[in-house]
Amino acid sequence: MRRVLIRSVLPAIVLLVAALVAPSGAPASSSPAVAAAAYVAPSASHPYSDPVWFPLRTTAQITCVYSNCSGPYHGYWAMDLDGNLGDPIYAAGAGVFHVGAIDSGCRASANDEGGTWVWIDHGAGKVSRYHHLDSVVAKEGQYVTPSTVIGRMGHSGDIAPCTTNYLHFEVRTGGVKGSRVNPGTMYACVNGTRQAWPQQFGKSSWNYLTRGAVHTPASTTCSTSAWTATPAAPSSVTGARGAGMARVAWAAAPSGTNRVVVAIETYHPSVPEWGAPVYRTLSATTRSTLYTGLQNGRHYRFKVAFHNGAGNSAWSRYVYVTPAARPSAPRVARWLTATTTKIRYAWWKSAEHGTPVTSYTVASRGYSKSGWSRWHYVKVSPSTYNYNWTSVTRGKLYQVTVRANSAVGASAWAPRKYIRVPR
Repeated sequence: MRRVLIRSVLPAIVLLVAALVAPSGAPASSSPAVAAAAYVAPSASHPYSDPVWFPLRTTAQITCVYSNCSGPYHGYWAMDLDGNLGDPIYAAGAGVFHVGAIDSGCRASANDEGGTWVWIDHGAGKVSRYHHLDSVVAKEGQYVTPSTVIGRMGHSGDIAPCTTNYLHFEVRTGGVKGSRVNPGTMYACVNGTRQAWPQQFGKSSWNYLTRGAVHTPASTTCSTSAWTATPAAPSSVTGARGAGMARVAWAAAPSGTNRVVVAIETYHPSVPEWGAPVYRTLSATTRSTLYTGLQNGRHYRFKVAFHNGAGNSAWSRYVYVTPAARPSAPRVARWLTATTTKIRYAWWKSAEHGTPVTSYTVASRGYSKSGWSRWHYVKVSPSTYNYNWTSVTRGKLYQVTVRANSAVGASAWAPRKYIRVPR
């Protein structure tokens, strides 16, 4: 989203303005000439780096950011960068490219959605988004880097009559629909020297720039293969279940890791598909995390990633957990009768609490002058809800009970029932 700003600055003025606003002798905002390094393509084992590279190499005018323009303004973190139709747009970091929408039309109002836009997955829920494109260059699912042209600047989805060409750039956490965040320091290479923006323009935040006052100079691509320096994917990831809970654990993170991110996804059988991930950020030394408030019998899956100064690791493999509790004690007695030759006993099916009942154990004992005998146990199938004892003694008093068994454990015993065999 943006509000139209008339641009009257000639290209010859652009470099002059940038030179004037750049603080003199500010070594913290620029680096020595960047030496060429051997290029290593991203891969499934190291696909990501943080989105820290400015997405344009051509000159651009910085307009609305958060609240630096007169209302109405964004009111959220995003950067509108005015340029020219067809200017190449580059990935801000390494990741996996996705197409959000293809829509060349205009919008009737700022409340409408539209336009051609794309996004890049930088791992662990970090995403960069690029809106109002004229065309898309990269392919769905492609590994991209800051050297990759992903699209070209346009005005699709702008408010009619759609005459201003610009890039609406966002960084989000929590996935493609997550929270917009401050993009922070971004880098560009000017005359072979890496510069830190917006510090190069004398401001510590993009939002402190006066709307339209700064034109970024033309730059080149000099990013290194930062994705090769990201951590290896977490290993030895395990999941353990409990009643309404799941615990996920992993091996210790490597040196340099500054945080751990765990994602949980819930399976929706009516669709059927896995839901969008929800992310949890933890300290680098954390080795496990407990999820509570889960639904017994519902399927969940988890994955883990590490982050260091270069970016996020690849995700670990998924681990699957179905929380469950011990079954309920069977309700008794559906019937309890005795003849001179047998005792007939029946119960109601136990509530499973997330995992199937695998069997029932019935127990009986008799009373004599010396007291109660030892319990005698018999297992029956999970679809059987009754049992007959045929080796009984006339006139003898018996106790009977039953419990349910599952992979989680055994239920409590049902209340004991007494019955005397007729003489």
